[in-house]
This record gives sequence, C-alpha cells and structure tokens, in this order.
Amino acid sequence: MPTRQRGFTLLETTAVIAIVGTLSAVALPRYADLMRSARVAKMELARDAVSKSAQLYHMKWMLAGSPAAPTVLDQVQMNGAGYPTAAGILVAAGISESYDTRVAGVIAVDARHPGCSLTYVGEMGTSVINYADDANC
Repeated sequence: MPTRQRGFTLLETTAVIAIVGTLSAVALPRYADLMRSARVAKMELARDAVSKSAQLYHMKWMLAGSPAAPTVLDQVQMNGAGYPTAAGILVAAGISESYDTRVAGVIAVDARHPGCSLTYVGEMGTSVINYADDANC
C-alpha cells in the first residue's frame, strides 16, 4: 500500500505567507495610530485634571483667607500666588505613576515619549500641552 504524504504544498505555504504579510501591512499602522491616539487622550485627560485641580485649590486658598506665605492645603503644597506647586499639582490632580514626572512641572505620557507632555506653570495655575500635533505622541 502506498504511503500517503503529509504536510503543506509550496503553493499553500506561499498563500498563507502572502495573506499574513498583507494583514500585517494593514494592521500594524492601524495599531500604531491607536496607540498614538491613546497617548493623546491620556495627555488631554491629564491636562483637564491639572486645570480643574489648580482652579479648585485656588478657590480653597481664597476661602482660607489667601495666606501670603506658601502653605499646605489638604496635603497639597501651595505657592504664594495660591496655586499648587509643581509637586503639589501631582497630588491635587491625582497624577499616578503611569505618567513620567521626573522633571518638576512637566508631566509626560511616559519615558519613551518625552515630547508628548504638558508643562504646569504654578504661578498662573495653567498647563500647556507641548505637542503641536499627534507626531510627538
């Protein structure tokens, strides 16, 4: 009785490789775009949290009588202008370890994308996202 050969033919293997190559050519750029969009959304969320927290703690500072010297409100360090300091805004906004906060006043999405960041200016209680477009994120 003749033995039956097992395995895939060269044509079948080539077809599978072509299909996988086509799918990866389409899927990988889309995946990169999704990751970039996620980083942009994360920075926009951080900006909103920083902005709202700065406003909230400035109001608390005014209600406390606007102390002239730097003070601490609810474990948040405040400057003389009544806004959280660079270290205080991290506590006030609940910025976690998932962000890169090694530089005072700068909150980056992560260590691999330092251009995708925002800078908090405590004297005015404002924050600026440092990217002009999605290319930095």
